Amino acid sequence: MKFYKYYILLLLFLLIKPVFGKATSLSEDTLKYTGKFKNLGVQVAEKWLEGSVFTEDDDGNEWVYTVLRGKPGYLLGYNLTKSSLMVNLPLERMDGAWDITVSSDGWLYIAGSAGGRLAKHRPGSQKIEDLGKPLSSETYLFAVTPGKNGEIFGATYPGCRIFRYHPSDGFKDVCNGPIVPSENYVHGIAYHEKTSKLFAGIGSHSYLVEIDVATGQKREILPGKYRGLPGFVYDMGIVKGLNGGDRLFANLPDQHKTLVYNLDKKTFDAEIPKIIMVKGVVKSPYDQKVYYTDSSSLIAHDVLKPTVSPQLLVKTSRAMNMKWGKDKKLYLLNSDGDLIRYDPISGKTVTKDLMLPPQPIGINITKTGPDGRIWTGGYLVGSNATYDPKTGKTQRYFGLHQSESITLNGSDMYFGIYPKGKFYKYDTRKPWDLKEGNPKLLGHIEGQDRPFCGTGIPESDQMFFGTVPDYGRLGGALIEYDPKTDKLIAYEGLVPKLSLVSMIYHEKEIIAGTSVWGGLGIKPEVNEAKLFGWDPQRKVKTFELVPVSGAKAITCLIKGPDGNLWGVADGVLFVLNAPLRKVIASYKLFELTVQQKNSAVWRDVNLVIHPSGKVFGTGNGRLFQIDPQSKKVVIVSEKPAFFVSMDKQGILYFRDGKDLWSYTP
Repeated sequence: MKFYKYYILLLLFLLIKPVFGKATSLSEDTLKYTGKFKNLGVQVAEKWLEGSVFTEDDDGNEWVYTVLRGKPGYLLGYNLTKSSLMVNLPLERMDGAWDITVSSDGWLYIAGSAGGRLAKHRPGSQKIEDLGKPLSSETYLFAVTPGKNGEIFGATYPGCRIFRYHPSDGFKDVCNGPIVPSENYVHGIAYHEKTSKLFAGIGSHSYLVEIDVATGQKREILPGKYRGLPGFVYDMGIVKGLNGGDRLFANLPDQHKTLVYNLDKKTFDAEIPKIIMVKGVVKSPYDQKVYYTDSSSLIAHDVLKPTVSPQLLVKTSRAMNMKWGKDKKLYLLNSDGDLIRYDPISGKTVTKDLMLPPQPIGINITKTGPDGRIWTGGYLVGSNATYDPKTGKTQRYFGLHQSESITLNGSDMYFGIYPKGKFYKYDTRKPWDLKEGNPKLLGHIEGQDRPFCGTGIPESDQMFFGTVPDYGRLGGALIEYDPKTDKLIAYEGLVPKLSLVSMIYHEKEIIAGTSVWGGLGIKPEVNEAKLFGWDPQRKVKTFELVPVSGAKAITCLIKGPDGNLWGVADGVLFVLNAPLRKVIASYKLFELTVQQKNSAVWRDVNLVIHPSGKVFGTGNGRLFQIDPQSKKVVIVSEKPAFFVSMDKQGILYFRDGKDLWSYTP
């Protein structure tokens, strides 16, 4: 009898015992719910132009081609000779293409972004041929440029490589490895036919490398004052026929400069103190001027006469590409989808809206707004939308770039925007009108790039945000915004070398979770993520601890149903008694693969507390439920699910690609 008594006591002890330091492994059961899933459809749609080029078909007709980002992306071809959009083809395995180019034998090549695939198209035809991945290790293509005799070259991520493709012999890794060891990006690429030299623009630390295609020999040519700095040599273009030699134009956006390199003399001639669209730089057929656009104008510039000011010709958004037509008029396709014909003799322009159709855009985030509508943000190209649960209607809001976070404070919404870590405040009681300052730009913090988290203090209206630094940097910042002073204050170095990726106001403290990863293109220097507290009144750090040993990122913080702080780090749920600064229990929600543990993670898990008392979440690409007492995890559906939010009726929302879904438990 005593044996059974002790056996029962042991079972009870194991069932209720919280585990300190080491996570309890919990089974993942798939539950056949009677709840209702509903696809609410595309939320964000944009007319976002990417790779563009002017060319001719086999019959001599002039064309302009562009790629519209979307799910999927589309290749569009406008016949200039017939003034008609005649090619409109889906890029079935691509969501867009940063660059397209035309080879010397007349083929148009498409550098797919996510997925890293290459495709080709004969101008004027109705067919696209998928050529596959140039290099198996590479997941992203950033640029392509024509070489000689039908060959093309392409730039890749994350291996910092350049490939060559020719229809007769396929793909080749030009340098048999990274162009610059330890770097990830070849972003810009240009080929100089006269010297058979290839030029590669590198990031996340700036390098400009000259490559001998025949031998693979490399030579770094970027001026020493810029070499190796965090940032990019971004895009490039070559202008032939200028006096004294052909010129390479390369922009350095982090330095707000464009460099001009003499390819014959192997020296830098000039620095243009702005970022210009170097892919579209062309020489005038009449004189030594070059034509280019910045973000707002078409400009004529005699770069050989640095004392002569550039001439502003026409107001226009940036040119995706430009070319002189057979009629000696300058044709440019701008980022708004307008085709502009400029006559340099008369100075007159003709503008035609090509009426390019907006495409569905992937959803980056979901958030329940103050009025109960579900907000979404578009991935990569930005824009926002709301879904109204009452009416079932979607409304779109344009003007903001990629929303990494949305934080509420009363009727106000704060948008954390990538790139360059910008913050906007939107008063939901007034119309959305960027020109009228609603949303209002609050500013940005130099060196910070992605604001992934934020929280408000209701009693003071203060706002706090956390950031991931810019490319090639480590160390995020805690950002304070006080509406009374209308200023942003950055506290950097609170947790050295770590990014801030989750945040909550809890027990009169700001508590933030971190990630070991900084901006892309640099390896972590800290082994595990930390949790820390901040006193918003005294402006001091109150504590710092590691909640889950060895975890790389703390991606979620909420006030749990038991009143304690709940957080998730690398798939482990931990329960923190904040006043005691002590983790009182931890439970494994899901396993991470070796690849996941070694990949950059800024966010993963989102949790919400349902009116039923259950806790729902998304993480590791699935929608799941946690029992608040036992912490048992149930996978609600094997369907991909990310960024869960919940409306006032307890209906859950999440995204799958371009579509917003709802789930009614």
